[in-house]
Amino acid sequence: MATLKIGTVIDVHDRDYRYGTGRLILRVTTIGNKQSLADGEWINLDGLSLRPDGTQISEQPRHALVRVNALRLDQDPEARP
Repeated sequence: MATLKIGTVIDVHDRDYRYGTGRLILRVTTIGNKQSLADGEWINLDGLSLRPDGTQISEQPRHALVRVNALRLDQDPEARP
């Protein structure tokens, strides 16, 4: 698995992040602390929301608490199916 760093694109299902609904595709701009919760390890992230084709949705970053073991790291948005 690749290393999580600024600029990494993550793609997770709604069950694997808090709080929101639907698929989350995020280009990471800030990596926060990890938290151990009853259901596993989570990490605080801020980033820019992307569409499935890799285009940016908004200039405003959003925050998400993401399940660490759900991260499927993808450096290249063009490589996503």
